[in-house]
Amino acid sequence: MRKMIATLSAFALAMPVAAIPMAPASAQSHYKGKSTKSRAYYKKCRHSPGHAGLIGGAAVGVLAGPAIIGHGLLGAAVGGVGGAFGGRAIDRTISAKNRCYYVRR
Repeated sequence: MRKMIATLSAFALAMPVAAIPMAPASAQSHYKGKSTKSRAYYKKCRHSPGHAGLIGGAAVGVLAGPAIIGHGLLGAAVGGVGGAFGGRAIDRTISAKNRCYYVRR
């Protein structure tokens, strides 16, 4: 039984890494126009998908879930999902201040 739980835990750790397509953040930008006097400025915003926080949070959640929640595999699964959501939110919040800047045309 312990070997099966260890195998499923290793699979749960490897699966989020294999399932997430990594796209460069610069490919997900959009432009909004702004002009002052005779100069045209464009606001360029880069949206962070939060992949690093998602993977890191899931890994920590899988390891800490059974200790916090208990119930073996169920605790690891719930901890992994909760950690993934929390890690993604933290990653996106930290990078929020660096998302938008103005570019002169």
